[in-house]
Amino acid sequence: MRDLEAVIRFPPREQIIALLLGLSSGALLLYAAAQTPKWFFFLLFSLMAAGLLVIIPFREKFLIYLTVVLMTVSLDFHPIFLESATTPWPISGWRISLFEITFCLLLLIWMFRLVFQKAGVIRYFPWISIPFGALWLLSLLSTMRADMPFLIKLCVLWLVAESWLIFLYFANQLQDRRLLLAVVTALLLSGALQSLLGIGQDLSGGTLGLGFFGEAKTFMQMKAGEFLVSRVSGTFGHPNNLAGFLSMILPLNLALLFAPLRRRLKVGLVILLVLMATALVLTLSRGGWLAFIFGGLATLFFCLSRRSRHKALSMILALTVAVTFLVATIVLVEPLKRRLFEEDYGAAQTRIPLALVALNIIRHHPWLGVGLTDYVAAAPSYDITKQAISYEFPRPVHNEFLLIGSELGLPALALFLLILGVLWRRLFRAGRHPDETPFPYLALGLMGALVAWTVFRLTDYNYVLLADPFWVFAGLAQALSGIVALGPTSQ
Repeated sequence: MRDLEAVIRFPPREQIIALLLGLSSGALLLYAAAQTPKWFFFLLFSLMAAGLLVIIPFREKFLIYLTVVLMTVSLDFHPIFLESATTPWPISGWRISLFEITFCLLLLIWMFRLVFQKAGVIRYFPWISIPFGALWLLSLLSTMRADMPFLIKLCVLWLVAESWLIFLYFANQLQDRRLLLAVVTALLLSGALQSLLGIGQDLSGGTLGLGFFGEAKTFMQMKAGEFLVSRVSGTFGHPNNLAGFLSMILPLNLALLFAPLRRRLKVGLVILLVLMATALVLTLSRGGWLAFIFGGLATLFFCLSRRSRHKALSMILALTVAVTFLVATIVLVEPLKRRLFEEDYGAAQTRIPLALVALNIIRHHPWLGVGLTDYVAAAPSYDITKQAISYEFPRPVHNEFLLIGSELGLPALALFLLILGVLWRRLFRAGRHPDETPFPYLALGLMGALVAWTVFRLTDYNYVLLADPFWVFAGLAQALSGIVALGPTSQ
């Protein structure tokens, strides 16, 4: 046998593995080249992500940063796609986004470490996980009643479960102070990148050729009085979505200006603040402005109170800054003035009749609603408005809380509000911690971000239970409150 091995020299095992991987990658690239451009990019991105897992030594941290950035890219794929013959479903099959690709890789790495390396434990945070578990059960009961294909129901229920997994991963993995700060930095840089794209769209008077990555296919224009106003959207696909994201990032930026940081870092934060505030104004989203004003006002008040220990003076100063910002933008930005004070033909006037339809649905189905993602199909049966709004504007109610109540029922809405309240309370307590480090200020900024999210979702919707970026912020809030509670010596 040894003589035979001497004659036939088998290559080392590593070379065989490398050869098989190379052949597999080549075959995948050949298959991808025969697909449409979108699927070619998807397969190429998946291959590159898998390769990075092998090559980069700090792979998990890099994937965390990448996952945070990819929240802002509206590019997804449907290996299984089912189109409704009547009203479109929000989830039309098995959806895979770029964010979900990298997040699933992170989840696999974490599970491998837990199972095979016996490293670490899973913290479940019962005050959030138990209400969420009950919320998922209500989603199951409600969705099973909806008039949709079984596959669509499975995909919807998976996305609800994925929301909890997103929270659980970030709440567990961001326990290291440096990693948490790096994730916050990635969020700020994502906001800056989207702002640069938005400003570029405004200066060019059109799109930047990024439609493939979620940029609006046409430069969005709408009527305000007798004039047309243009709105920017970055790669979010819609100006309101960009405005909602920036209204959450800006309070974080604002809070860090009060934190004990180096002067050059604060200069950079001021530049980012001006950049993102400019892009927020250019979205011409009234809900986004309102959300930033409330979120920024809350952040300013609590940060000033922490610094000065005078609540009345802090409130006066915060209100002065907020009113000055609002008046200055209204006076200096003509499209903003038209959007606020002149009759426009946008969706603003539809919100009241949409709310009436949602309230009527809740009155008839207070316990389980009409089924998650089934609002548009069910709305005509409960439309009592003079405008027959569900026929004229077949969209979900532009209020996240009414949408949850009408699709899942009032108990589900109460559970979600409980989760939101728990996060607020923990951030408020973390923000009052006596340690003079950046983390209590970050807690106040995150609390302002959640205030902004709440105000914005009173005027818009995004299906928060279907793997929304909200759960990244929720995980970040939980991890941050835990770090602050442990004190400045925690690692």
